[in-house]
Amino acid sequence: MLMQMIDCLIEQDPSLSARRTIDMRRYIVNRWNRTHEESIDEDGVALFLCDESRGNLTDEQRIFAKECREEITACYRNVVFQMFQCGEMMRRHLVSGPEEYCRIFLPQYAVPCSKQLSPCNGL
Repeated sequence: MLMQMIDCLIEQDPSLSARRTIDMRRYIVNRWNRTHEESIDEDGVALFLCDESRGNLTDEQRIFAKECREEITACYRNVVFQMFQCGEMMRRHLVSGPEEYCRIFLPQYAVPCSKQLSPCNGL
């Protein structure tokens, strides 16, 4: 239920919805082109994202695009949830700010106190 509400929020914000669609297109094109010899039509992907009945994608490409679209949708959903959570925790003074929130809840992405990432960070 909460995630459906977050999806509605994203869809109702024109900027966020457009940004998500652009990111979906980039992700689909990049991922397809990395794993296939023949590249996917970027305009066809854009049309498909607006209306599944449009675009000149093959059946394999349509299935692939749907899977990638769901991955990006889930990412945006989680990010918006984390932003709400961080904001609410700051409002209640449970964390001092985004840095502390990230250190506690997203330790794999936290920046060390020196504000520099080590060359192997994230490996």
